[in-house]
Amino acid sequence: MINQKILQFALKNWRELLVIFCLSLVAIKTQMDYRALNKAYETSREEMELQINSLRDIHAEELRQREEALQTYRDAIEQIQENYLQSQTELEKEREDKTSEYVRQFSQDKEALSDEIIDTYGFELVE
Repeated sequence: MINQKILQFALKNWRELLVIFCLSLVAIKTQMDYRALNKAYETSREEMELQINSLRDIHAEELRQREEALQTYRDAIEQIQENYLQSQTELEKEREDKTSEYVRQFSQDKEALSDEIIDTYGFELVE
């Protein structure tokens, strides 16, 4: 008897029941799509965070390498300056030694001095 009444009700209101059934399917499908979309969003957000962290690490490494290169450059410049000052000191000492040697030769052995100047610069002695 109840089955009979349910069958009569279903036959009489089949359109309304079909609309309710379709709306229920749409609601279920919408919930499934929303969950999938939310999951995709979370995955995308996590990947973005990983990329940002990776980029930060790469940036920090590049900054470290740049600072290391700058320090190497500074050390090289400092070494070059020290070598230059040392060379200047050595040249000055050598020049003073040569000058004192030339003064000594000029006062003691003028002939040897003139021969050295001729040999060094390729001059010819004209008398």
